[in-house]
Amino acid sequence: MSYHRRTMAKRSNHDVSFGEFVAEELNEDEGFRRDWQRLAPARQFAAMLIEYRADHGLSQRGLGEKLGVSQPRVARMESGEQNPDVDTIIATIEKLSTEFVLDVGPADTDATLVTKGARSSGAVISHGNVSVTTASARARKGTKKPAS
Repeated sequence: MSYHRRTMAKRSNHDVSFGEFVAEELNEDEGFRRDWQRLAPARQFAAMLIEYRADHGLSQRGLGEKLGVSQPRVARMESGEQNPDVDTIIATIEKLSTEFVLDVGPADTDATLVTKGARSSGAVISHGNVSVTTASARARKGTKKPAS
């Protein structure tokens, strides 16, 4: 069980929203804050998968068939509790015809490789002196580039 799931389980007897819980934990618990920051790309990737499934009326099993993975694998990817590796991102994007951006750079400068729209619609998390920006886009239709 992940660190933030264990923490959430400890606090589940309180009547607080998830947002309130996260805000409280980010302010009070350094371990939670580190996990939350570290897993920002995983949450963005999970949100992209869930959005894709909703847009296309797919179950986790249906998405798994499209991706060539099992339903439990889709559930793990959608949990946001493990950052996807580059091969997983590439294979997923190739099969879903969508976009996923992961930009890592110095925290004291603006991300120059990511558009302003992507920065505002995604997540920007600081890790000490490094900033991690993630963003995703809905599936694109009819915009394939010619093979090079």
